[in-house]
Parts: sequence; structure tokens; C-alpha cells
Amino acid sequence: MATLMGVWVAQGFSWRRERTLRTWDKRAAAYEDILISMARLRGERREATSTGELRLARLANPDSEDGARLAAQANLYGSLELRKATDAAFQALTKWLMALMAWRSYHDTYNSLPDSPPRRGGDALWDAVLDAGEAADKADLALTAQVRAEALSERPRKMLRGR
Repeated sequence: MATLMGVWVAQGFSWRRERTLRTWDKRAAAYEDILISMARLRGERREATSTGELRLARLANPDSEDGARLAAQANLYGSLELRKATDAAFQALTKWLMALMAWRSYHDTYNSLPDSPPRRGGDALWDAVLDAGEAADKADLALTAQVRAEALSERPRKMLRGR
């Protein structure tokens, strides 16, 4: 009877450990997706700022499939702080997109789109794009820091022992 009870208890602990590791794997994948997507968006913003062109519009839209997936991952696996950081990053991204679209729309309307984006101080609408880009970069970096903090603090203890 004691042997049977021991096997049953050991199986329960094993099941719990496996479940914890599976959950950690899903969280780690979600955190990785968030970091990769935010790095892509930062690169896209830099490119748009240097060229005035937005090439990867699907990735840059928080309402897109990618944006919805990232929000879902943050909601499923993230803390309240991570969800807030994700929302702040998406809001900053939306403001940047709106500023870029306003700049493009204005210059498209008057057929005055420059060959290259102007320098700061030469065009008020472009200055708004640059300011919104800086705010979006800060929000992205805050999100990245939050993801890293959660990922490093939530590792299962068993995984840390072997390293």
C-alpha cells in the first residue's frame, strides 16, 4: 500500500512539473514573439523615418493579425505590468502611424512630397512624426524591459539548477 501511495505521489509531482515546464515553454515562445515583433517595428520606424516610406504596413498595424496575436499573448501569459506596457507600445505606435500618415497625406494633397524626409525643424508635421517615433521607441524599450524582467524571473527553478 505504501508503494502504491509513493508511486501516486511521485506521479502527481511529475505531472505538476511537466505542466509547469509546458506553461513556461508557451510563455517563453510568447515573450520571444513579442521581442521579435517589437524589434521589427523599431526597424520599420527607422526605415520610414529615413525614407518617408512605410513598407511593412501589415506589421505596423496594431489592429492587424500580428498585433492581435501579440496582444493575446500578452493577455494570456503576461502580468498586469506587461499588459500595460503592451498597450502603451501599441498606443505609441498608433500615434506614430497617424503622424506619418498625416505628413504623407498633406504632401500628397499638395503634390509637395519631398524626395527625402526633411530635417527636424523644417516641417512641423515631420517634427510630429519624429516626436511620435521617439515616444514609440521609448514605449517599445519599456515593453522589452518588462518582457525580459518577466522572462528572467519566471523561469522554473528546475531549469536553473542545470545551468
